[in-house]
Amino acid sequence: MEKGEKIIVALVVVVTVAVIVGAAVMIPPMMEEMKKPESCGKNCHEMQPFYDSLQDSPHAGVDCHECHESSEPEIFLYMKEMTLHIEGISEGLKEGKDLDEIAMEMAEELKEEPPTAASLPRNEYCMECHSTTHKPTERIADPSISCFRCHTTIAHTGHEVALYHGYWSPELEDRECVACHNEHDVRVKEETCNACHPPEMHP
Repeated sequence: MEKGEKIIVALVVVVTVAVIVGAAVMIPPMMEEMKKPESCGKNCHEMQPFYDSLQDSPHAGVDCHECHESSEPEIFLYMKEMTLHIEGISEGLKEGKDLDEIAMEMAEELKEEPPTAASLPRNEYCMECHSTTHKPTERIADPSISCFRCHTTIAHTGHEVALYHGYWSPELEDRECVACHNEHDVRVKEETCNACHPPEMHP
């Protein structure tokens, strides 16, 4: 083997070892940081509105991971999201937008994306707390929602998400609670009812 080839092989070995050692040192603290709710807003700017809404709700202080599951190791999720961020930021900067404007547009896109099984909590996650505290009442009637002017009470049995137009997908079974309740601010809004029961369809 030529001297130049030996140097190249040695460099490849050194770089490979350095990457492996660096990953072994850096990945554990990175994984720990990713598990903190505030890291969503701090590391992904478009997640800040969602983090803020969580902190301004009855669910403030609840760890995101107690409600949201990940289908893959979070390090890979972060790497994938980082790639999408770089692409989105690059395109925005080419269009002459500033970083705050780009982040707000990304947040709006997230709001408009159809939910996935990973993004919506299962009923069982909700009921870990709500089966003992703040247990759902059997029947509901919210005077702030005009639907209840005619429908004075509605059984609180949960809607089947597979039949709920706003969240339709067979993989979203067992997620009936979030068909009506936003998992962050918990409120049920009139437009939630209208997603399945549009007023123009009434007789």
